[in-house]
Amino acid sequence: MISKQIEPHKNTLQFILQPNSSLSWQKMKLVFYAVAGVLGIISGAFSLLGLWLIFPFAGLELVVLGSAFYLCARRAQRCEVITIDQNGIEIFRGRKANGERWRFHRQWVRVRVESAPHAWHMSHLMIGSHGHEVEIGIFLTEEERLYLAKELRKVCSP
Repeated sequence: MISKQIEPHKNTLQFILQPNSSLSWQKMKLVFYAVAGVLGIISGAFSLLGLWLIFPFAGLELVVLGSAFYLCARRAQRCEVITIDQNGIEIFRGRKANGERWRFHRQWVRVRVESAPHAWHMSHLMIGSHGHEVEIGIFLTEEERLYLAKELRKVCSP
């Protein structure tokens, strides 16, 4: 997902790139609690029949499901922010304040799309100058990546 912000008082343009997230963290917790409740009822019913060994397996299932939900939610929080001002382009990749930063001089920046070797692979959007490049938009769809490349070329070309 790409959002574009123009800040006229700072004379900057920002592209904020985030992966699409199907569920928020709160809704993931609700789904987890619903599954845990249903699993608890089923496990309780089987334990009344004398099959008490279901509890360790139900617990293991909940641990795996909870870990998967947590990893998905954590991965959905990452973002890339491309800030373009008069002199340069700054790229931030990470979560909130923790992450990596790159800065390139605007006049020397080159934006290129490296096509995929096979049809089932995604292309790579590279931005950089003087032999140093950074891949951006790894989690974007192909259409979003090509749109971002077109927008960046418009802004960066002299």
